[in-house]
Amino acid sequence: MSVSRIVIAKKVLASLAAGAAVIGFAGCGGSGDSASSANSDGKVVIKVQTFNNFGYGKSTAERPGADLWAAYEKEHPNVKIEETVASGSDDARSAFNTAISSGSDAYDVYAADIAWMPSILAMPDKFVDLSSYVKGNDWIDWKTEGGTTESGKLIGAGNDIGPTAVCYRSDLFAKAGLPTDRDEVAKMLGGDSASWDTYFKAGEEYTKKTGLPWYDAMGGIWGTMKTQIKEAYVKKDGTVVATDGTVKNLYDQLTATSDMSAHLNQWSDDWNASFKSDSGFATIMCPAWLVNNIKGNSGEDFKGWDIADVTPGGGSNQGGSWLVVPETSKVKTEAAKLVAWLTAPDQQVATFKAAAQFPSSPTALKNSEVTDKVDSFLNNAPTGKIYANRADAVKVIPYTGSQYYDIDSKLGDALGRVDVTKEQSASQSWQQFVNDVKALS
Repeated sequence: MSVSRIVIAKKVLASLAAGAAVIGFAGCGGSGDSASSANSDGKVVIKVQTFNNFGYGKSTAERPGADLWAAYEKEHPNVKIEETVASGSDDARSAFNTAISSGSDAYDVYAADIAWMPSILAMPDKFVDLSSYVKGNDWIDWKTEGGTTESGKLIGAGNDIGPTAVCYRSDLFAKAGLPTDRDEVAKMLGGDSASWDTYFKAGEEYTKKTGLPWYDAMGGIWGTMKTQIKEAYVKKDGTVVATDGTVKNLYDQLTATSDMSAHLNQWSDDWNASFKSDSGFATIMCPAWLVNNIKGNSGEDFKGWDIADVTPGGGSNQGGSWLVVPETSKVKTEAAKLVAWLTAPDQQVATFKAAAQFPSSPTALKNSEVTDKVDSFLNNAPTGKIYANRADAVKVIPYTGSQYYDIDSKLGDALGRVDVTKEQSASQSWQQFVNDVKALS
């Protein structure tokens, strides 16, 4: 998958008991909701589209969940929820774009990835203002801003976020004579002052000793790097700066570490297999939602992966999602109530427990079921505490105007030509990127 999809590859949450308390938006069939959306039992049907695993549904081996649908339906006996789970964000976005552009009422609630939000915010009249429904909810400030239009209309209710740590193969570190204790690993990578220089310096030592790759793909590293730049590609005034100093300097630094890369296409079969390979990559930039992917690719019984409470270059948020309700929904009142409930603190805690979707609610982040969470797969790492620390470390939220993701896709392609296909030198690929950006303008 291209670098533009690492942000979206993923995502996903979960766990609430069927008797959990409901916030004060209980409701029977909402005024203005069409009876034509009732099923044969007379219940209001709310159609929801998600992707990957948001942790809402009943838990299965393939898709851990909190069974929030059953909990909500128990508290709202007039409601029936039907969830459609797309295989990935790209497939979900395609269906979403078709429905919104055609005015279809295919779904009443959409899970929207971070990459979709600029285009959604650009057409606020097509989505319900959720402000009056979510008064009992709270979100990190920058999460709220990500779902709010310039005029102050809240059309996205915050779901998860993607604070980023470093996951590492402690078994491969041990063979290389590097520290394996997660606190010592964090210190080796620079601790609170971790930079890309300190991260790559450790990688250079590892690769020289072992001949093995330090990280999975340049695209994965860039996925973190770009989130640490306030105006990476486009300034708020519309000026395109993608080919200027900051991005170019990081591109040069990254492409100079080719010997440390596993040269993998993220989300490919080879990438999946490398998570448990004796010759696989030793570290990976690890947003909270990626933990489930690591488990799935390695196997629950695999011993070796651990996590360090550190982020090279400073804090990083990768990914995250919102829930939106289109104005075309025939049950938009009930849909908005469901969205408010799903994104309330209790439900965010539930989905984190079930599916590792990290909460965007400060109240949820203080919940002991989040702060005290330990992951046995990651050598009993205190992942709740680690990811809360990583969320606190986020100081920069990139400006993502309408051109951001188009340009980002082109930079992902540029890195892929150097790192994966090796069809161009770094300088050749950069020049093509420059030309691609000009063509977009």
